[in-house]
Amino acid sequence: MTGVSAQQEGAEPEAPVAEAAPEDALNRGTPRGSAIGFLEACASFDFEKAAEYLDLRNLPGEVAEIGGHELARQLNHVISRTVWLDDYSVSDSPEGAQGDGLPGYRDQLVVVKIPEGEFPIWLQRVPRGDGERIWKISNRSVALIPDLYDELSYPEWVERIRQFFPEDASFLGLEAFKWFIGIGMGFLAWPLLWVLGWLLSRLFSSPERPAYVYWRKLFKGPFVFIGILVVMGFALERLGMGVYAQEVSNAKTLTIIALIWFFWVSIDLFRAFQQNRLIENNRPGAAKVLRPITGLIKLVVLVFGSLFWLNNIGVNITTLLAGLGVGGLAVALALQKPLEDMMGALTIFSQATLRVGDFVRYGEITGTVEDIGLRTTKVRTLTNTVVSIPNSRIAYVEVENLSLREKIRFWPTLRLRYDTTQKQLQEVRDNIWTLLSENDEVHDDPVRVRFTDFDKDAILLKVHCFLKTTDFTESLRIGEELNYRIMGIVEEAGAKFALPGTTMYIEGDGGALQA
Repeated sequence: MTGVSAQQEGAEPEAPVAEAAPEDALNRGTPRGSAIGFLEACASFDFEKAAEYLDLRNLPGEVAEIGGHELARQLNHVISRTVWLDDYSVSDSPEGAQGDGLPGYRDQLVVVKIPEGEFPIWLQRVPRGDGERIWKISNRSVALIPDLYDELSYPEWVERIRQFFPEDASFLGLEAFKWFIGIGMGFLAWPLLWVLGWLLSRLFSSPERPAYVYWRKLFKGPFVFIGILVVMGFALERLGMGVYAQEVSNAKTLTIIALIWFFWVSIDLFRAFQQNRLIENNRPGAAKVLRPITGLIKLVVLVFGSLFWLNNIGVNITTLLAGLGVGGLAVALALQKPLEDMMGALTIFSQATLRVGDFVRYGEITGTVEDIGLRTTKVRTLTNTVVSIPNSRIAYVEVENLSLREKIRFWPTLRLRYDTTQKQLQEVRDNIWTLLSENDEVHDDPVRVRFTDFDKDAILLKVHCFLKTTDFTESLRIGEELNYRIMGIVEEAGAKFALPGTTMYIEGDGGALQA
């Protein structure tokens, strides 16, 4: 006994065991269960069942005469018009919330705010009749329902409309008469918003401008739709929405659709402006690539809009984003080269290094650019073949754009024989310089004709000047004419062009022999 007593004295006191909720067919064992049960019964318009969550004992005579069914309906009306879903904070413990300043048998459900003041709606733990205690809406709060209902009752015209619809007719947790009024308000607002959109489209543009069609789509499409949603939302919020209708509203489905539509049309408008500007600047290739780029931006907007909607309906997008991140990494690795080419195309168009029709030199490839796509650039070579070059290589490797030249250089090297005399060489040099200086198709500056070097088999005379053209074919014609004139100058001077070869001198008794 002594050892057992010592162990008991040294043991830590056990934590008190939480009280278990009593079994109840209507789940009224906890404040939260009773609140959810009442709201769900009202959402399905089963006010007889909803009355089971009201404490109807000891009510004033005039309140008791109303009956549980009507009191439940009136309380649902009061809550739907004044309380939003986020305002509910109810304990899930059978003992109720502790430390809230209320008696242990009472919890606060919501607070109804009206001009006369704030009125709390309480839940109270009451006997069920079989020895168990359950949670119901306090009879003290029930006694306030008729006065709150009168204060928050609908205008007469709304009541008249409500009488034409069955009480249990609803869609998405919203009574049929509320849908009728909300949609009717939207229809009444539509022509006014359409006229406003038409005026705004005329204010920002005119029918003569290419972008007018996009301004019109913006102001007559998503602008009008968003305006109708605002009007309908305001009307339905004033009429009051139950818990289920509030959950549907919190998803913001139509609002997200309208915003995605708005962003898409705005992107089209931006694309139209940029395309017109690029075409005016003689950059049709860059204008063409804007369509896939804006399409990609639209896809991003759609993905983000879908993620916001999924988050609103309660989907855990953190896990989804993690999955998308892993999947996106795999896709990025698989599409690494195509993405590099697309970024190369973006670089080409943004910096305007190449344009369709330009005459370019890329490494050993020389030709005319025929097409700039998202993956490759096609060049038609001088031999009339087409070479496809990946855009990623063009964007990061030197490319010589010959079409951007302001003038074309003419720089032949004349190889004259070693038996050319100094006088002949000077005559050739001076006559060529005079030819170039007096030619109207050659720029005056610079013009250089210089004896530059002794090669192993020829004397080198180099010519340097620029032709007054940027057209390659025209430059060939001018260069050909100049070459003919230069040949004539060499011949007139008595000089000759050197042929590739080797001259051998053999010395012997008879003298030197040349071979």
